[in-house]
Amino acid sequence: MSQHVKHLLTSKRVLLLQGPMGDYFSKLAVWLKKNGIECFKLNFNAGDHYFYKKVNNVFDYKGKITDFSEWLDIFLIEKQIDTIICFGDCRAYHRLAKELAVLNNINFFAFEEGYIRPNYITFEQEGVNFFSHFLLHLKNRKDLDAIDLKEIYDVQNSPAKLKKSVAIYYLMWVLFAWEYPYYQHHRGIKPLKELGCWILSELRHLKNKFIEIRHFENFLSNNSKNYFVFALQVHNDFQIRVHSDLQAMEKYIELVLDNFSQYANISTHLVIKHHPMDRGYRNYKKLIYKKAKELKVESRVHYYCDIHLPTLLKHSLGLVTVNSTTGIQALFHKIPVKVLGRAIYNLPRLTNQYDLEKFWIQPGDVDYEYFKFFRTELIQYSQLNGSFYGLSPWMNEYQKVDSLDASVELLKS
Repeated sequence: MSQHVKHLLTSKRVLLLQGPMGDYFSKLAVWLKKNGIECFKLNFNAGDHYFYKKVNNVFDYKGKITDFSEWLDIFLIEKQIDTIICFGDCRAYHRLAKELAVLNNINFFAFEEGYIRPNYITFEQEGVNFFSHFLLHLKNRKDLDAIDLKEIYDVQNSPAKLKKSVAIYYLMWVLFAWEYPYYQHHRGIKPLKELGCWILSELRHLKNKFIEIRHFENFLSNNSKNYFVFALQVHNDFQIRVHSDLQAMEKYIELVLDNFSQYANISTHLVIKHHPMDRGYRNYKKLIYKKAKELKVESRVHYYCDIHLPTLLKHSLGLVTVNSTTGIQALFHKIPVKVLGRAIYNLPRLTNQYDLEKFWIQPGDVDYEYFKFFRTELIQYSQLNGSFYGLSPWMNEYQKVDSLDASVELLKS
């Protein structure tokens, strides 16, 4: 499990910034306090406040983002904070906090969705995704044998709890937006529109359940091992905005379609898979089929959203992605992967290192022994057995041990 938790447990006074929508950071605070760590929480909107309001040391930041660094610098000194924890290290407030942490020798930790799914979440010091120090860790590993991992537990992730948490979060943000007049959300849209997008997402999900599955089954019966997958990502995810060159899913869609039409075998197909978390925000159907028609490949291009991802991957010839963790899932199923952006798993022994035009013809093979080593190291370095909307078995595994208690135990032994 993530090696960074042991360092976290040396903290004395922790500041929690924004967490996942819901009560996860409230539970994290309880765990920290049980381990003798004083915990402070900073809320930025009424959604944050709603899920973290029944504990001590809670503060609200209601100023402008341009004043945040100066305000936070004073706060860190006054409260003698030695550790900062957030969810997602690219949000504007979190980037500013990280800069101060570096300047003041304060520990900075970030949670993120699991690189390995299901049953894992990500927890790292100093940065996640391509800001992670994992590749340096991997480079320093001399023994390439995969070690045995500890047994993990089913975290019973609840999509219903996620949806409920999101609905409440945005509703509270909308109703009490006047209390936090200068708050800037990392997605860059207004709270009422955000809430509307989630409602639209649920309506589209219901529609897809009745239509897409049947269409995909028909497609699969005729095209197993005769198609490539292009996995789309959330349009305003920092993986696209920060960790890729084109910084827009529309541009990547056009790039992939152009390349596929020119270089792929005329008998192969392309399945473009929409990200379910982006379902209510974007619909690329018109863009995809208009472009495919212009390129004269409309009969070979297919667009889905809510089909079963493992089935889609296992029957494919290969996966194209910007830098989605879907790439790791594909490698797990021994499916070749071509990365277009920057990803921690884009390594010579794992992913295809040729240009995209060659990938369609020679996707290559996955070095599965090396993948097992890579996956094990990634879990040991950055993954925790837990869920933001389910159980957190990792909290029962780690506990702070005082040096005096450790000495007593040594004497007993």
